Amino acid sequence: MRHIRLICLHWCRHAMRSGSGLVYLMVALVFGLSVAHILIMPVEQLMLKQKRELGQTDPEAVNQMIVGVGRPIAQWVLGLRSMQEIAEESAAPPSSAEDARADDPWTSYLLEEKPALLSAILLVMLFGMPFVISFLAFNQVSGDVQSRGLRYLLLRTERRHIYFGRFLGVALFSTLVMALIVATIVLYMTMKIRIYPGGALLVWAAQGFAALAILMLPYIALCSLISASVDSPFLSLVLAKVAIAGVLLVAVLGGLAWKPAKYLLYALPWAWQCHLLHPASSHWMAAGGACLAYTSVFLMVGYVRFAKRDL
Repeated sequence: MRHIRLICLHWCRHAMRSGSGLVYLMVALVFGLSVAHILIMPVEQLMLKQKRELGQTDPEAVNQMIVGVGRPIAQWVLGLRSMQEIAEESAAPPSSAEDARADDPWTSYLLEEKPALLSAILLVMLFGMPFVISFLAFNQVSGDVQSRGLRYLLLRTERRHIYFGRFLGVALFSTLVMALIVATIVLYMTMKIRIYPGGALLVWAAQGFAALAILMLPYIALCSLISASVDSPFLSLVLAKVAIAGVLLVAVLGGLAWKPAKYLLYALPWAWQCHLLHPASSHWMAAGGACLAYTSVFLMVGYVRFAKRDL
């Protein structure tokens, strides 16, 4: 454990100076803060309009607007309604629409019981961060395998220490960056938007941060597997992007022609990740357990490959 801890901390320090670490930091910050800006900007414009016309802002009216606009989008993202069902629901009489909303506790939980604007940001980040993480995790060992530098390091430690230490280093660095992004968004919403209680924002942000941190683990482990299997860092990055995006695209597009193709989503945590924000504890515990199971499988397969290959 001492060797693993030393390698983990050294990798984190090295990531702050390396190209991949800086690129990930820039891409993650730009993505996270851009998502927040795109979703917060219309709310700020509405509040400015209220202040000009009424002399003050109405937080309740602003929140109702967010809930009304976000409900069909959240239902589609969560897979609760198809676009056709959403269109039919919007054209239905008000009483029928209210009945449909009553049958949707998940969306009501995210948009009514929790800060709706922060829920929308977290949903987009849950979808997008798996694409971003590969910029950090793609070169855990492949670069050193290519340069034969691991041969000198193995004089002082063992393969398992290197493999698991660097995985933990990537996980620690990505978690710190995620914490920075979430804290910045919550601080801005607390100081500028002021339509939600600060305590509610902090509690929901902590839950969202935990969901993002857990979700990143299986994708980091997948990158560990790929990095341990190839000699080229560039090839490792390409394969990681193809694997992460390819599973999603094939499942979604293939499901349009052949419905069983949608089950390909279970090859990666795509089918589980939104359940990390589910109101029922059984759902988010199952989703968290699934993410840890994916992480264990990818890590062990990658380690078996790394332990047997010629360095």
